[in-house]
Amino acid sequence: MIGDQDMTSQRLGAAGSMLVVLIIICVTGLSTPVGAESAAYKGETGDEVQLPLMMVQAQPEQLTEGTVGKDTVASDDLGDLVEQAEGSDEPTVSIADPLQPWNRMWYHFNDKVYFWMFKPMAQGYRFVVPESFRVTFSNFYTNASAPVRIFNSLFQLKFDFFLTEFGRFLINTTMGFVGFRDCAKDCFGIRPHDEDFGQTLGYYGVGHGIYLVWPFLGPSSARDTIGKGADSVLSFTGILGPVDLEFPVWGGIKVHEAVNETSFRIGDYEAIKKASLDSYIAIRDGYAQRRMKAVKE
Repeated sequence: MIGDQDMTSQRLGAAGSMLVVLIIICVTGLSTPVGAESAAYKGETGDEVQLPLMMVQAQPEQLTEGTVGKDTVASDDLGDLVEQAEGSDEPTVSIADPLQPWNRMWYHFNDKVYFWMFKPMAQGYRFVVPESFRVTFSNFYTNASAPVRIFNSLFQLKFDFFLTEFGRFLINTTMGFVGFRDCAKDCFGIRPHDEDFGQTLGYYGVGHGIYLVWPFLGPSSARDTIGKGADSVLSFTGILGPVDLEFPVWGGIKVHEAVNETSFRIGDYEAIKKASLDSYIAIRDGYAQRRMKAVKE
């Protein structure tokens, strides 16, 4: 018992130290421009599209049976990409990237993991599992992360979003069979609003800090890394971690969630690689653009 308490204290201490370091990075690395690299692909890629797992963090947009076809994204990001390629007056967003060699290393690692592991798994999974089942799983995972959107809407004083997300959670947990059906949208036309703690920090004026690429998790920033840690405490899939479940069970749930979401987005990452002169820069600047847009909404 005492040993478990000591181990818990050590974990909390390590997490606290990492949090302090990230806050310092976030404060000292605000809005440093990245130079002329962005001009290499402007006009060819524009904003980012929905990409799989470790390439771009997915939006918690719930899917509805019949609305997702082969290689179709679950949000309007692909439409935004086409619109910006045709010409847009939106300001260019820059993010500091002083750790670019380190970030590029993990970008290429994630690239290989996607093509060698997650894409084949997702292709096989999509072939075996009907779309209707994959949509219900996606709905379940989205409902499990509802507390993230509920509390962050409240933190940002967006009371209409708070009431909407709270209502969606109640409806989908009860009438939607624990979230396997998005009854709030299907039955009542109530759509989700994407809110997370990274957006909450941005809402109160905290800048991106420096750009970071994490293995398996993909693009992030100092601010959004802190936000991701805070959100993991609120999500049900984050609360039920390997301490509460057997590690193989917990790991299996996380892998299934990633493969299930990737199955809807096969081809998107390949498209942005083909459209850009440097896909690393395209994804980096697209990430900064999307996160700025998310904070403003």
